[in-house]
Amino acid sequence: MALATSVILALSPVSAQQQAGPHALEVPANASWQHARTQMILPSHSAGLSRGEVRDNGEGERDVIAQYGSESDEAFATVYLFQTGVPDAALWFDRVLTAIMLRPEYGLEGAAGPVPAAFARPGAAAASGFRASLDLPAPQLRSTAVALAPIGDFMVKIRMSSARLDRAALDERLSRFIEGLRWPAETAHPAAAQPIAPCPQPLQLRNARVLPTEMTDSIMGGVMASAVASHRVEDNQPPPAYCREPGATLAYGVYRPGAASDAYVIALNDAGIAYSAGQQFDLSALMGERSRGTRYALTLLVRNSSGVVASFNRLPPPAQAMSVAGRGGPQIMTSYDPPAKED
Repeated sequence: MALATSVILALSPVSAQQQAGPHALEVPANASWQHARTQMILPSHSAGLSRGEVRDNGEGERDVIAQYGSESDEAFATVYLFQTGVPDAALWFDRVLTAIMLRPEYGLEGAAGPVPAAFARPGAAAASGFRASLDLPAPQLRSTAVALAPIGDFMVKIRMSSARLDRAALDERLSRFIEGLRWPAETAHPAAAQPIAPCPQPLQLRNARVLPTEMTDSIMGGVMASAVASHRVEDNQPPPAYCREPGATLAYGVYRPGAASDAYVIALNDAGIAYSAGQQFDLSALMGERSRGTRYALTLLVRNSSGVVASFNRLPPPAQAMSVAGRGGPQIMTSYDPPAKED
């Protein structure tokens, strides 16, 4: 499949593309619910836990949350299904663990985190997901656990916690809960997952000069970012192996593909939204015009959309990129959806 035909594009101003607010989906309590985009089915019960509200945090079921609990309050779980422009399970699991370790009420900051364990979710041929569990010193909860696995460009994240069960018991409960969900047959075949490692050397970047962003920059930047994300998933190409840049916070972490020194991803929180920073596509040279020289773009990746936030004369340090991003978002977002697969 040619890259140019791997996406369906829709361009719209950001002001006209605000997503709908969070809203509950109408799902009978005793019925299973199927996620249309991944075919994942969430049953009404799993591992002794009953499903409560199923909520769409935006529109089109691209960011869905389902709550599970038990009458005895032994354990409770939350299932997240979210689409991401950076479909890398290792990166998002690293963000989940970071969020757990830095969450103030858990009292774990400075402690050694658990070692991620790769696992094959039901219906998968390879151990393409990760899981971990740990005891908590917090008085309200005794233990917590998390599992994350990819389905195409969606991630399925499961958080489970308990005020009564220790880590080992909760880990066993998580296994039963995962088995109780109805996972789709695997269509893509991601490779066995490898945990994120620290980058061998930290970035050494000077502040960059912000350049005017022209309309063509916004459009082509969004198109290229969307195409790359879709192409990787559609053609079963493995994502780049990311390393973690030092200095992760609760709000964001920085990851570099292949330990690159000329590109990085800023993962916001732990639910699939990110910025990418790297060399900008030179449309002027392609059209036979005088090249404007090397430029770098900061691009926002939200679910199935992307947009250029700013252009720079060199790769900006992540702190500068976040500062510039805080002044305003992209003027145009490029939306994409994979075309229907041919038989």
